[in-house]
Amino acid sequence: MKILIPDAQFEGNPEVELSQLPDAEFLVHRALTPADIPDDVWTACDGILLWHIIDITPEVAAKLTNCKHIVRLGIGYDRINLEACGASNIPVSNVPTYDMTDVVNSTIGMVLTLMRGFLSYHEALKKNIVEGWVWDGPPALRRVRGQRFGVIGCGRIGTGVLTRARALGMEVGYFDPYLPVGHEMSLDFNRFDSLSDLLGWADAVSIHTPLNDETTNMINAESVAMMKPGMIVANCARGKLVDLDAIEGGIRSGNIAGAALDAFALEPPPPHPLLTAWARDEDWVKGRLCLTPHSSWYSTATFDDIRRDAARTAADYLLHGNLRNQVNAEFMPTIK
Repeated sequence: MKILIPDAQFEGNPEVELSQLPDAEFLVHRALTPADIPDDVWTACDGILLWHIIDITPEVAAKLTNCKHIVRLGIGYDRINLEACGASNIPVSNVPTYDMTDVVNSTIGMVLTLMRGFLSYHEALKKNIVEGWVWDGPPALRRVRGQRFGVIGCGRIGTGVLTRARALGMEVGYFDPYLPVGHEMSLDFNRFDSLSDLLGWADAVSIHTPLNDETTNMINAESVAMMKPGMIVANCARGKLVDLDAIEGGIRSGNIAGAALDAFALEPPPPHPLLTAWARDEDWVKGRLCLTPHSSWYSTATFDDIRRDAARTAADYLLHGNLRNQVNAEFMPTIK
């Protein structure tokens, strides 16, 4: 059995994966595009463990004449054309079972960094510990208790974020039209019927939705205009959920007091006026951005968990016929 890892993000041998598929031959590549991998490798593989660099396009799916399963290492699967894989009779699974508390805690930590001014204080003291010894410099500084924290998308991660925000004394609420009526009662969260209602209520908002046609650029100029002035916006999900132009405009207008961004539409992000101004420490954006390199999910423990769980998911199906966490069932005619 041949298992292709086209865009491996680990160094060395696939020892973690071999712990779940000890008899498999692993074809480990560290490619940036599908074209970097020979066609015969795509054709020969029985399964694929996919990270987040390579796109499985219809053209790639057409090459997978022997492939029986694709597993995405992580939750999001927007780089995989689910319909094309279904047409090729290839089930696609993700790994929603790893410990997501790193994402949850990173989201809260980044928001608190802005609310409590940690970056501004740190930079001021590093520059001059005497002249920087002042209290009122951070532009998004506020008391945490009593703030209104909203999430867009109240699944596992969104629920974890709101639970922690409430433990810090914040009032919490969410917008998620796909959850059943009464869901909010089981958690005692405020629920809003529209995005505009949530954005007009919240002092901070965090996005935890999948990336699809409906959610792309969900935070745009129109939604920023709906925000209560002084909003803190956090995105530890997918970069294309947020339009950087809208974040820039919101900061300039005052509707956004600060933005905590872990994900970007292209990674690393290309030059953008907002990022250029941030790098230059321009006054209008100083202390208002908290940026991380799509690392909110990462710890060494989580990294190994995802690798192990993905390989186990593949093993369960390829060896035992037990298909778990399938995300393209609607496009599948039959199962191989």
